[in-house]
Amino acid sequence: MKFTRHLLLSFALLFFLFPAFLTAKEEKQKLSGSVVKSIVEQFVSMHYAQQPLNDEMSSRIFSLYMNRLDPAHYYFLDSDVDEFRKYETRIDDLLLSGNVKLALDIFERFKTRLSERLIMMEEFLSEDFDFSRDAKWTLDREKLPYPESSDAARKIWRTKIKFDLLTLKLADTSIKEGKERLMKRVRGLWKDYSQYENDDIISLFLNSMAAAYDPHSSYLAVQDLKNFDISIKLSLEGIGAVLRWEDGYTVVNSIVPGGAASRHGKLNAEDRIIAVAQGEQAFESVIDMRLNDVVQLIRGKRGTKVGLQILRKTEKGFDTLKYFIVRDKIVLKDGEARAEIFEHAVTPRNQSDKETYRYGVIKLPSFYIDFNDRRKNPNNYKSSSRDVKEHLKRFVMNDVDGVILDLRSNGGGGLDEAINMAGLFIGHNPVVIVRQSGGRRITVHRSRERQVYNGPLIIMLNRYSASASEILAGAMHDYQRAILVGDTTTFGKGTVQNIFQLPEGYGALKVTIAQFYRVSGWSTQNRGVESSLILPSLNNVREIGESTLDHALPWRAIDPVTYRVKGNLKKVISPLKQLSEERIANSDYFQKIDEDTQEYLTNVKPLGYTSILKMQEDDIRRKTQREQELVSATEKEAEDVTAETTQVENKKGINRDHYINESMAILSDYINLKLQAE
Repeated sequence: MKFTRHLLLSFALLFFLFPAFLTAKEEKQKLSGSVVKSIVEQFVSMHYAQQPLNDEMSSRIFSLYMNRLDPAHYYFLDSDVDEFRKYETRIDDLLLSGNVKLALDIFERFKTRLSERLIMMEEFLSEDFDFSRDAKWTLDREKLPYPESSDAARKIWRTKIKFDLLTLKLADTSIKEGKERLMKRVRGLWKDYSQYENDDIISLFLNSMAAAYDPHSSYLAVQDLKNFDISIKLSLEGIGAVLRWEDGYTVVNSIVPGGAASRHGKLNAEDRIIAVAQGEQAFESVIDMRLNDVVQLIRGKRGTKVGLQILRKTEKGFDTLKYFIVRDKIVLKDGEARAEIFEHAVTPRNQSDKETYRYGVIKLPSFYIDFNDRRKNPNNYKSSSRDVKEHLKRFVMNDVDGVILDLRSNGGGGLDEAINMAGLFIGHNPVVIVRQSGGRRITVHRSRERQVYNGPLIIMLNRYSASASEILAGAMHDYQRAILVGDTTTFGKGTVQNIFQLPEGYGALKVTIAQFYRVSGWSTQNRGVESSLILPSLNNVREIGESTLDHALPWRAIDPVTYRVKGNLKKVISPLKQLSEERIANSDYFQKIDEDTQEYLTNVKPLGYTSILKMQEDDIRRKTQREQELVSATEKEAEDVTAETTQVENKKGINRDHYINESMAILSDYINLKLQAE
C-alpha cells in the first residue's frame, strides 16, 4: 500500500490509503483479514529498526503474547505451550497474510485454564491454612517452567494462595477478609477476560508484534487512542468523573474538581452507575458492561446531555436515583505544571552568605500539549512549555534567588515541548539531534523560545524521568546550565514515537521512527542521563529503566554539534557534593533511606523465593524496630520540626519533601560558592 508521510516530531498524525472497503461505514468494524495485513505491513515498513518480520521476530511475538496472558506461568500448562509452539516460527507468515486464528485459539485456551484456576481457588479458600509450616514461593516466576499437569498447577496455586493470604495478614487484614479479596480479584480477572471480543484479542496480538520491535511501539485500539489523546492534551469532553469497575458495576471513584459533575453537585463518589441515557433517549443498562464501554457512553460532545441512573448506598439499603448532566470540556488540572515560591533558611558559613533564600519550584508531571488547539489557534493553546514560561516570568518578577524544576517521574510527552522549554533557559540554541531510521537523515533541532530565566537552576530527576525529560535534562547538562540532582540516572528512553492514525474506527499505530541524541552526541537510550549529585534512593539499586526492558534498542553515539556552554558548573560539583553528603549523613530521613536500601540488597534482591516463616520473622523484627524508634524519639530540633512541617502539601499542590529541601540546600551552597569566587 502507498501512503503519504508528513512527519511531525513527537505525536504526528498520518492517514493511510487503506483498501477501499475500509472507507465504507460498517455497523461493526473488525480487525481481520486484509485489515490486519495492512496494519502489519505499514508498521514493519515504518519502524526505526528497519528489521523484516521474519522467523526471529516470530519467536519473539509468540513469547510476548503468551507472557501477556500468563506472565507468571501458572495458568497455561506445559502441554498447552508445546501444542502452540509448533507455530512459533510461522507467526510472521500468518500476520503478513492477515491470519489471526492462532491468537484466538491461544486466548480461548487461556480462558479455559483461567476458569479451572477459579474453581481451584474456590476449593482452596474453603480450607484452613497452617502458617506454622514453612513453604517457598518464587516472587518472579516469569522464567520458571509452566506446570506439567493439573496436579502440578494445584500445588503451585495452593502455595500461591497461602503466600498471598500471609501477605494480606501481615498487612493487618483478617484471614476471612483476605480470602474474600483474593476471590474477588480472580473473579474480576475472569469477568474482564470473558468479555473480550475478537478485536480485543487481536489488539493484544498486534501489540505483541509491536513490542517485539521495541518496548515503546504499540497498536492503539480506538479507546486506547482516545485515552492517549486525553493524556497528552490534559483535557476531554465529558462529565468529569473518575470511574472504576467493581463486581460488575461501574463505580464513581472520584469527581474531578471544576468539571460538569462537580458543578452539577449531586453525583457522589461510590455511586454505582447502573444505566446511561443519551439526552432524552431511553436508559440503557450498563450492569456487567466493560468499563471502557461505559466510559464511551458517558463521554460525549461538549453541550450534550447524558443521563445516569445510579444506586447509592444508604443506612437503609440502596436508593435508585436519576441525574442528567450537561457534558463540558474537562481540564485535568492534576497533570498541569504547578509552581510555588518557598523560603529556605540556611546557616551562613561566611559573613557574606545570606540567611534566607527564596526559590521558585516548578513541578512538571509531563510534557503535555493540545495539538488540536494549537492547529486552531497557534497563539493561544494549552502546553507545558507555555505554562512553565508563565511560571518563570512570575519568578523573575518576584526576584527569586534560584529555580528548581522537578521532573521526577515525568515520563515525557511532546518532543517539541522539551525543545521549546530548553529555550526558556538557553535561548535560541541547538537542543537535540534526531536521527531517522537507517540514518537516512539527521536533523538538529533548535529552540524557538527566547531565554526567560538565566539564574541558578537545579533539575530534579529520578529513574522514572524519561524521554522528553531526558532531552531537557541532557541539554541543560551539556550546556552546563543546570545542576542535575536525584537518582543515579534517568530511565533511558532515547527514542521518538509518532502516532500514525488509521481510518476512523481502526485506532492508530504508535511507532518508533527515530532516535534522539544530545548535542554532545551521546544518546540517552538505555543509559539515561546521569545526575551531577546523587541522593539516597531505593531506585538506585532496583532494576528500573530501559535497559531492563525486553527488545530495547541499543545505545550508541554520533558526532556532536557545535554549541557553546552557558556556565562552568564542573568546578563546583565536587564541593557541592561534599557539602550535600555532610547533610545527608546527619539526616534521619536519608539515613532511613540508606537502611531500607541495605535491607533490600540483603534480604530482598538476592532471594529468588520467599520463605513463609522468614516473612513472618522479618515482619516481627521490623515492627519491633519501628516501635523502638517511636519510643526513643524525643523532641526534635527546631530545624527538624521545620523540615517535618514542610511535608504537608501546600495550597499550590507542591509537596516540599526532603528531596526538595536538599535541592534547596544545594542551590544555596552553589550561590554562596559563586559569591565567594567573585
